[in-house]
Amino acid sequence: MIRVMSFNVRTQTPHDEKQQFIFRADFLCSTIRRLCPDMIGIQELTPFMRGLMIERLPEYAFVGGGRETDRLGESPCIAFLQKKWMAERLSTEILSLTPHIPGTTFGLDQSPCPRAFSSCDFMPVDGGTPVRVMNIHTDHVGVRARELEISQLLQFYHAQQALRPMPTLITGDFNALPDSEEMKLLMDHACLRDISASVPGTFHDYDRKPPQKIDYIFACQSWSVQRVWTLHEKQNGLFLSDHDPIIADLSSGT
Repeated sequence: MIRVMSFNVRTQTPHDEKQQFIFRADFLCSTIRRLCPDMIGIQELTPFMRGLMIERLPEYAFVGGGRETDRLGESPCIAFLQKKWMAERLSTEILSLTPHIPGTTFGLDQSPCPRAFSSCDFMPVDGGTPVRVMNIHTDHVGVRARELEISQLLQFYHAQQALRPMPTLITGDFNALPDSEEMKLLMDHACLRDISASVPGTFHDYDRKPPQKIDYIFACQSWSVQRVWTLHEKQNGLFLSDHDPIIADLSSGT
């Protein structure tokens, strides 16, 4: 069995006041340690936050670059359990017409924020079937931008499957509801399915808004799914994030 998590951890910002990441970090990391996912697709992780999580979760390694011109800033990072997995063929692509130039965007209706996705192939330490994990955070403003970003992700998925096919999981904050036009690109895809379809809304803005389903885990058809759920917890008044993580237990196919 493999346990994967998709988790927008909410970037560090003083605007969150008592819910800032620096105050949530211990609760967040202890929850990850309790759940012990094999891989975590993390969104909104800055270098400062990454350092805190590495310090508190030494059993995990973190891969994936940032979206800004210096390859820093927020990153669509992938964390993995080092005792079980080895990372190979890591790639972080900027979502734009120039995917190898950091800091670029599609323009059009996109926000000023560059966007990116990371992909990594994971080899089991004790042998067995390798697994590919892709993690994305699409634009929060532009519908057309999200369509182009998802299309780029799918092009990369097909190119990698043609080069080296393996069971694949896609985690991410897509900033779009399941019935939106841009999500149809994934929902109607013959090779992929939304294994998180049954989970309730994930983004709640620290319970200030009705939950919205904008976070997902997609899987190629060869996966067998045992369980998928979200986690909405508080400790001493602190939330894990303004998003609830999605967790899935699966068995890999061939």
